[in-house]
Amino acid sequence: MILPPRPESHRQLDPVRLPSDVSATIVPLPPRNYPHLDRFAVPPWDRQSPQRLAIDDDLPADHLARTIDEVVDRLDLTALFASYAGVGSKPHRPDLLLRIVLYEIQTGQHSPTQWAKDTPDRRCLLWLGRGIRPSRSRCYAFRDRVGLLLEDWNRQVLQAAVAQGLTTARSGSLDGTTIAACASRHRLINLARLNRRLEELDRVIAADRAGQDPGAIPGWMARRPATRRRQRHRFRTARRELLKEQARNARRPSDRRQEPEKIVISTSDPEAALGRDKEKVFRPLYNFQVVQDLASPLVLGYEVFAQASDAGTLMPLRRRARALTGVELQTMLTDAGYASALDLFDCAEAGVELYAPYQENDQTEQRRARQPRRQTPKNEFTWRPEEQVYVCPRGHHLTRISREARERADGRTVEVTTYRCPKEHCQACPLKSRCTSGAKGRTIKRNEHEELIEAHRAKMATPEAKAIYRQRSQTVELRFADTKEHRDLRRFSGRGLERVRIEAGLCVLAHNLLAVRALERRKAAEGQVATPCDNAA
Repeated sequence: MILPPRPESHRQLDPVRLPSDVSATIVPLPPRNYPHLDRFAVPPWDRQSPQRLAIDDDLPADHLARTIDEVVDRLDLTALFASYAGVGSKPHRPDLLLRIVLYEIQTGQHSPTQWAKDTPDRRCLLWLGRGIRPSRSRCYAFRDRVGLLLEDWNRQVLQAAVAQGLTTARSGSLDGTTIAACASRHRLINLARLNRRLEELDRVIAADRAGQDPGAIPGWMARRPATRRRQRHRFRTARRELLKEQARNARRPSDRRQEPEKIVISTSDPEAALGRDKEKVFRPLYNFQVVQDLASPLVLGYEVFAQASDAGTLMPLRRRARALTGVELQTMLTDAGYASALDLFDCAEAGVELYAPYQENDQTEQRRARQPRRQTPKNEFTWRPEEQVYVCPRGHHLTRISREARERADGRTVEVTTYRCPKEHCQACPLKSRCTSGAKGRTIKRNEHEELIEAHRAKMATPEAKAIYRQRSQTVELRFADTKEHRDLRRFSGRGLERVRIEAGLCVLAHNLLAVRALERRKAAEGQVATPCDNAA
């Protein structure tokens, strides 16, 4: 279940036009037991100011701004208020800024620049913020400030939902989507070019410090000395990341290894991974992962990774959901990208029931239908654990010829053993043409967790498992459709993994606050529970 796109009543209202004779008297908001309220500027309006009441008359009863105004009051913002030191000019009340930000996020505006532009012109934002008009720099500063507090706020919302019985938080559907980084896909450079640019930057910065004319400035270089220093720091970070990728590339098998000069990086956002997005465009991107509750529209866990694939993210997301909800996930639905041998082992160790196709996807059956089978499948060979051999359909033994530890994308290793049938048996076998084309005899590889893989495949073939797995398309896949289509999160506005995580956390917070409110209203309508806001009234 996903919150629907905002109705027509959530439309942007006309820019505010206040009569010239309206009183501009500033009345402080009533105290909310937050510390150090004297550190903050008194908002221009209070709840009963004529300017705010004029807007209030025009706001529909079901307007998104009214709901945002309600749900923010549920959060304990003590840490946010205490994070201001009380020096310099007085800042805006952070609870009012948070209302504006969550409204903007929910309506698809993710950039602090846009928040600053929208606030003076959108009457609902002035209503939410009691007339404050934050500047662009204050919006950016607020975005960075809430980064360390988002996990606690999301935890408050989810654990309150569990306590109210709105969710058990024990069953979730996991998926991820790649979202473009705030970096150009046309300006990717390799290590050799990056080193040349760093040398040029060092030369120009040295001339700046000596008060000398640096001469002609290349088009890629920043125009001002202070900006050039920040650019050099960013380029040095990019070189460190590029050297790490060079080292990872050197450890890959030779058939998967890239030429060193073809390994590139974005200097705008060095932390971003490079890969193909959903439209198959090669670009800098981040991987946004979400655990969606199976029984409610709540997001139980989220994380952003600087990698293009889903490998190695299942258990971190399970731990993340546990930290936010206080409840262990017992059932998880994922796609084939999460169901590796190591993932099956981790789930078995943790007691998690995993439902996912193993090494299959939506195109697997179509591909099998198009391409004729090139050899006898592995499942037609019999494994004899007491002898540690495979037996082919003709009764010949395949014995072990090698054992190796293979490194996976997440840095862990899995042991793989290779078995081979003697070539004299294969050459004389009447099934050779459909079993193997190799002259040395048929080989089969066995993973150290093969028993778990076979048991998982048998489970996924049952009607019960197939029925449970169908819920995945009704939950987390719709969540991402809502995020990209209705919340317009197709490109992150901030650079670097830390700011990208802030943006993702704000999206999840806005969604969960509204989802909890919708669940409470539904239960109240059914006569099962009274909502906190109704009790307060």
